[in-house]
This record gives sequence, structure tokens and C-alpha cells, in this order.
Amino acid sequence: MDVLAAMGVFVRVAELGSLSAAGRDLKLSQPAVSQKVSALEQHLGVRLVNRTTRQLALTEAGRTYYARAKPVLAAVDEAAELVAGAGRPLTGHLRIQAPTGFGQMYLADIAIAFQLEHPGLTFELMLDDRYVDLTEQAVDLALRFGTLRSSGLIARRLGTLRRILVAAPAYLARHGAPDTPEQLSTHRQVRFSGAAVDDTMPLTGPAGSLLVPVQTSFLANNTFVLTKALVAGLGLGGAQLPQIRAELAAGQLVQIMPDYQYAPLDVHAVYPTAHFVPAKVRLFVEHLRRALSEII
Repeated sequence: MDVLAAMGVFVRVAELGSLSAAGRDLKLSQPAVSQKVSALEQHLGVRLVNRTTRQLALTEAGRTYYARAKPVLAAVDEAAELVAGAGRPLTGHLRIQAPTGFGQMYLADIAIAFQLEHPGLTFELMLDDRYVDLTEQAVDLALRFGTLRSSGLIARRLGTLRRILVAAPAYLARHGAPDTPEQLSTHRQVRFSGAAVDDTMPLTGPAGSLLVPVQTSFLANNTFVLTKALVAGLGLGGAQLPQIRAELAAGQLVQIMPDYQYAPLDVHAVYPTAHFVPAKVRLFVEHLRRALSEII
């Protein structure tokens, strides 16, 4: 039995909580995953996993073995990369998670260019506006905007996104253009549904931060949808500058109250804490940093 291979399968089962999920992740059938875990249990002489028809749970021995096995697998990968040297072609699977709108508009082309440079690498781009658990979803790297939650992740700052106040000319023709924060209270806003605030607009201006009451007319958890709503004249709102450059250039949106903006968003590349960061992750972060420097 290949103990390291079986150990790797068990670690994915432990992280995903399912034989079938681990099989999909590892491109193995569920029976093959079950066979490898059973063989590992027989080799160790202990039960690692309690299985029922509905759920799977690690035993106490399984939890202990998982905690020790994960750094062992990382050390094996690190040793292989050190011996092979910097010129070794990238291989394996690279799974990246990012917000949907920014991912579709910019990250897709960045990822495609990287994969073309490294054809031995299988690239998977997961676009989701929710925060996902990187370990549970086997994500190698995530792109995150704004203040990072304290989650024990390694983070590298890649730049800052400006967010400006915009509206469609048709909306301004109907409702007038606000000149002061106080005038915003008579307007309707289009906003991200996952924002921490409700019917308010958090702005920064010459005197600092302020929170302006505004009626909400349209919410969505996707930036493409929000841009469509703004262009349609459903309200005014904040938008990430890189994602609305085309609409600004075409006159579909115009900036309003330029002295007041949403607080800029820091852009970070984050990845699970580990002593060893694979070359595929390190090199993609550098590739991403260079590409984003021309966008944001």
C-alpha cells in the first residue's frame, strides 16, 4: 500500500467530511476512496472514520492522525520542490476563489494567461461572492476585498480599489444631482446586499467618515447586477472604479459628489496558514500582483 497516497486521501476526506466529496476533489470514485481509507485503517490498526449511511465523522484517533498527517504531506511536497529546483515545471491542481464580478471581468483572463504559461498545471477558478472556508473547499488561494476577518490566513496585499459614487444621467434628470451628503437622504440607492449597514451610505469626505441615511431601492450580491441596476436608473450608489470604467466612458454612468466616496477596499491574496507555500501558489500571487497593478 502507498501510505502517503492513502494519507492524502484520508486528509481530504477529513477536510470535506464526505467520501464522495473527497472522490470528486481527487478525481477518484467513492469506492476507491473508501478502499484507501480502509486500507490505511488496517495498516494503522485503528479506526479513523465512523461511517453511517447519512454522515461521516472522525474518531478521536482520526482527529489526532489528521493533525499529524497534514504537515507531513506539506513537508513531502516541500522536499520535492526543493530537490527539483526552481526550474521544475508547475504541475498539479490550482484552485482559486474570487468575487464573481471582478473574477469574470479581470481574473479570468489573468488565470488563463497563467495556465498558458504553465500547461502542466490544472487551473480551477471558483467565483463566489460569499466568504468560503479555504480548507473545507480545498482552495489554494482566494482574492478578498476590504477588511480581512481574523481567520489565521496568510494574506498579501495586492493593491487598493477606489469606490466612487455614480448614477445614470436619466436618474439624475428625474431626481436631480445631490451636492451635499444631506441631500442624499432624498435619493434611493442601489447597494450590495451583503453590506454590514442597512439603509445608510458610509462615505469618507473632507471632514472624515460619515454615515448618511438613504432609502434603498435595489439590492444584489453580484456587482454585474448592481451595475445594470445603476445604468437602468434605479438609484445612485457606490461602485468599484475598475468595474465601471466602460460605463463611465460611454456616458451610461457619471460620477457624483467627487469629494465624497466610499472607503477604498484593500485587495488581498489569502491562503491557508502553512509552513510550506507551494511554488504554484507563490508564482501565481506574483503573476496576479503584476496584472492587478495595471488594473487597480
